[in-house]
Amino acid sequence: MKKIIMAQIVFALSLTADVTLTPQEEKSWQIQSAKAKEVTYVPLDTYMMQVTTPPTLLHTISVPYEAQVVQLHKTEFEHAKKGEVLATLSSQNWIEAQKEAIDTWIELSYSKDEANRRSQLCKEEIIAQKECFVADEEMKRDTIKLQAAKALLRSYGATDEVMQKLFNELTIFSNIELRSSVKGVVLQTDIQVGKNISPSSALFVIKTEGENWLEADIPQAVVKTLQPSQEVILRVGKDEIKSKILLISPTLHPLNQTRYVRFVLPKDANLLAGLRTKVELSVAKRAFVIDKKALIRQDNESIVFIKKGQTYSALRVDVLAENREVCYLEYKEELKEPIAVTATSILQNRLNEEK
Repeated sequence: MKKIIMAQIVFALSLTADVTLTPQEEKSWQIQSAKAKEVTYVPLDTYMMQVTTPPTLLHTISVPYEAQVVQLHKTEFEHAKKGEVLATLSSQNWIEAQKEAIDTWIELSYSKDEANRRSQLCKEEIIAQKECFVADEEMKRDTIKLQAAKALLRSYGATDEVMQKLFNELTIFSNIELRSSVKGVVLQTDIQVGKNISPSSALFVIKTEGENWLEADIPQAVVKTLQPSQEVILRVGKDEIKSKILLISPTLHPLNQTRYVRFVLPKDANLLAGLRTKVELSVAKRAFVIDKKALIRQDNESIVFIKKGQTYSALRVDVLAENREVCYLEYKEELKEPIAVTATSILQNRLNEEK
């Protein structure tokens, strides 16, 4: 026990000591030094991640009525502009809605003429004002009915041009064009020519332009060092993607002690929705990179030797991340000086001997 305590004391003292070597000693022991590389991102580890599409970018096209598919204009993975025809449908409900709208239009035309006629007679005091009031109320009622009829036609997909022709020419359209409400790419279709479709069924799913998500389950030990909106670098193969953290789940998965983390995936990232791949995660942090051979570990401490002239000084450092070749160290001004990268064990022994 005493030996262990003495060793710890010697090591602790060595961290505050210096060792000065002659050029001949440096050459004999082949002690070399190099400057650490300063970086702004620190790699954490590689994780399996999946590309997903935010629900806000997915738009479902459906119809509120039963219909039959007459013609299909767009299918999966084709681009669709806003207002572009996706399919041509035929529906008895659509025909009935047009008939009711025409009837309402005719009724309103009649009630307007009647209201104008009675208004003139009231001005001449030929009929009572009460009859003018009744005529005006009938006209208002028919106006509201026509507004409701137009709203129903719009729910079927009728454009202003179609409704204008419907009322001016009193022509009923047997088919209705199903148009896209957004600009994007058709991801899914559930529609076939000659088949009947039910109300509110998802006929087309269209993805609009926008940023996808990259999602992963990351160990709690790593997640506790992260925070929402933090800038990160995602490396997929040779591609480097600048991103940020959108969400960190507040709960811990009890089986593998991981937490769900969501990253934003920029539009220009060439990763398709549904892709599952390995991604190297790096966080934005100022640090230094050194050769792993330059690092000495003893009693849960990590040190490097800073060189100034012919003198080497032991410096405690905090290791942020490491791999087989290099270590990433917490930023310290002292690390801007040259660091011994070979024969570090010899320097450690010299310090211990002097102590």
